[in-house]
Amino acid sequence: MEVEIAARGEVSEDSRALAAEKIGGLDRYVNANFLRARVVLTEEANPRIERSARAEGEILLDGTMVRARVASYDMQTAVDQLAQRLERQLRSFVERRVTERDRGSAREAGEWRHGDRGETRPEYFPRPVEEREVVRHKTIAVGEMDAVEAAAEMEMLDHDFYLYREVDPQVDAVVYRRDDGRTGVIGPATTGWSGPDEDGIVREESRGPEPRDLDDVIAEMNELSHRFLYFIDGPSGRGRVIYLRYDGHYGLIEPQV
Repeated sequence: MEVEIAARGEVSEDSRALAAEKIGGLDRYVNANFLRARVVLTEEANPRIERSARAEGEILLDGTMVRARVASYDMQTAVDQLAQRLERQLRSFVERRVTERDRGSAREAGEWRHGDRGETRPEYFPRPVEEREVVRHKTIAVGEMDAVEAAAEMEMLDHDFYLYREVDPQVDAVVYRRDDGRTGVIGPATTGWSGPDEDGIVREESRGPEPRDLDDVIAEMNELSHRFLYFIDGPSGRGRVIYLRYDGHYGLIEPQV
C-alpha cells in the first residue's frame, strides 16, 4: 500500500521511512481496496510540550475512513503506537464485516446478535425495576486515546457509547451518540469540559455526585431509566458505565485495572 507521508518540524528520514513501512504493511489485515493512506508526523519545537512527537494517520478503504492520532516522547514510539491503533481499528472493521456476512445465518426467533444494526434489534423489554439485575460485567482494556479516536472506535464497533481512557487529561470518559446527532463525551467533574471542541465533539462534565456507590447508581437508573449512566466508582475511583439492556436488566462496563 502506498502511503503519503507529510512532516512538520524536524522529523528525520528514518522516522518517515518507519512510518511508511509500518502503515504500509497494514494492508495485510484487510482484503479490501485501499484508496488512500496518509500520515502526518509533527515534531513540536516548544520545549514546554512534554509529548513533542505527534503522529496522525488515516486510511480510506471501501468508503470507510479509519483515523488515529498519537502523541509521545519520541517519534519512533509515536509511529509504533499509531500503527497499533490503526491495526486495532482495521481488525474491528474486519470483524464487523464478518458479522454482517454471517447475519443471514440461522438464528432463534427474536434473537439479536452483537453487530446487528439498530433496525434489527429487538424492542426493549419493559422489565419492572424490582426485577432488574446487573447480569453482565464487561471489562475492557482501556488504552489512552483522544475523543476522535474513541468516536471512531465506537463507530467501527457500531456501539451507542464507548468507555475509554482520555489521553489529556488522563481520565476515564465515555463517548456517545447524542440525540441531536452529534458526538458527545462525558468525563469527571474535574475536567472543566463545556461545549463543542475544535473537532465538533460536545464535551461535558459528569453532573452526578462523585464518587458513587453502585447501589446508588442502580437506584437512579431504577427511578429515571437512563439509556446509560456514566459515573465515578467509589471503591476504585475509576469511570464506569451502567446501561439498560434490551432484556430489561442492567449491563456494567468497567475499565481493566
